[in-house]
Amino acid sequence: NGFVTSAPTESDQLGGEAGLAALIPYWGGALTLDFDGNKAHTTNPIETLSPKYGSGLTLGLNAPLLRGLIWNEPWTQVKISRLAYEGQIDNFTTSVMDTVFSIINDYWVLVARQEEVRVAEKSLESNQALLDQTKVQYEVGVVSKVEVIQAEAGVANSEFNLILSRNDYMNSQDKLIASVLGRQLQSTTTLRFNPTDNPAYTKAPPVDLEEAVATAFKLRPELAAAYKQIETGEVALRFAKNQRLPRLDVNVRYRTLGTTGEKNPVDSPFPCTNPPCPSNTGNFGDTFGYYYDQGGPDEISAVALVSIPLGNTTARKNVSKARIQLRQSKSQITRLEQQIIVSVRRAARGLLASAGGVEAAERRRIAAAEQLRAEQIRLEHGESTPFDVLQRERDLVDAESQKIGALRAYRVSQATLQREEGTILGDRNVVIEQVRRLD
Repeated sequence: NGFVTSAPTESDQLGGEAGLAALIPYWGGALTLDFDGNKAHTTNPIETLSPKYGSGLTLGLNAPLLRGLIWNEPWTQVKISRLAYEGQIDNFTTSVMDTVFSIINDYWVLVARQEEVRVAEKSLESNQALLDQTKVQYEVGVVSKVEVIQAEAGVANSEFNLILSRNDYMNSQDKLIASVLGRQLQSTTTLRFNPTDNPAYTKAPPVDLEEAVATAFKLRPELAAAYKQIETGEVALRFAKNQRLPRLDVNVRYRTLGTTGEKNPVDSPFPCTNPPCPSNTGNFGDTFGYYYDQGGPDEISAVALVSIPLGNTTARKNVSKARIQLRQSKSQITRLEQQIIVSVRRAARGLLASAGGVEAAERRRIAAAEQLRAEQIRLEHGESTPFDVLQRERDLVDAESQKIGALRAYRVSQATLQREEGTILGDRNVVIEQVRRLD
């Protein structure tokens, strides 16, 4: 008896795969494209090819028909993210509007401070002239030393007021520079703004409240952001309702293969009866030709997956939660619209009141100037005293300061109405896209 021995077979294989996957927008399905390839060596005589090359191409489609159809998580997140981005733009616009209004207010404060310096300088000049006149009268014996001292006190008071006015003016310069130029305000900054707008009163046309409120509803970014919240709530509600549905997914798959190689150098004990054996020789690149041209093997499969959750308590609760949040967003719109109506009415009323304040302050200033002029004439004829003239001078300074404050309030009231109407950026040619690019 003898034993037949055979050499052990050896084999090695190298392979890999790569693929692409893409979500189908809006629909919620997914497309996949996979490619795989391998190379195998063997000394097994049963294999007719060695090395043997193989590759395959697979195209798949997974499509939801109930849960996840349209209102799927990726698409929902895209819509919510877009709405959130637009809402942030609205919030940014609101911030820019507030900044512009703050700068306008600071500007008119600076104009008012500049006018107060002018009034203080004029008052000092008048009081100095009064002091000089009183000294001359004292020297000729017309007035007493007490009246000279009173005139000197008036000059000192004017100097004090001028010092305060100039200090307030410089503080207003710094605040406006910081508001407009930010970090350019340094400890050594010598930059100064020179206001060019005429602070003189120009009466504004009457405000049409109905038109002003309609404009505010159209342009106010706060209202636009609130409507984005409603849209977000509606999207979340539709998504939550969709998640209550049972799952019905269809998976369709098509796959084709290709095989080539070289004849196995190890003699096979079996005859080669398969026609591809002698004809499919080649390298790895030749496997691609078998996909369609040479009738390579392929397969098509379709699978339907049905999933019906029992109870589905979480999904139902999410629907209730989304409905409550949407109702809250809608109620916020109502409150915000009422706030806008109130603010527009208040701004229009404030503009009318400030205009009346300017006119009243101007009448007081004219009267104070006339009283001062009359008192100065009386002083020249010896019928008055420097103290009375100083009192009239203080009344005039107070009246002029009141008018300056009224003018500032009037200009700020105009900007306030523009802010409440939402036109403050357009009226000053501020473009949000340009502001965003400044970053």
